[in-house]
Amino acid sequence: MFCPVCNGMQPLNAACANCGQTMEDWGRMTDWIGPYAPYVPLETEMTTWNQSADDNNCTHIVYCSSCERTIEAAVSTTGF
Repeated sequence: MFCPVCNGMQPLNAACANCGQTMEDWGRMTDWIGPYAPYVPLETEMTTWNQSADDNNCTHIVYCSSCERTIEAAVSTTGF
């Protein structure tokens, strides 16, 4: 799996459904799970958390500073 957002090839463009403001990318959801999560290879994370390797998505946490709302956003990894 190759996430273009994680690898800096494209920005994560998400708009808040509540107010329409641009949301901030806070990184992969799995990076928030444990103290060593950012250092674990992605394939290991997917197996550990029962995610399918062919899911074709990398889940990121995005935050709206206006509404103080946090949601999950799926980034497509297909085509990379």
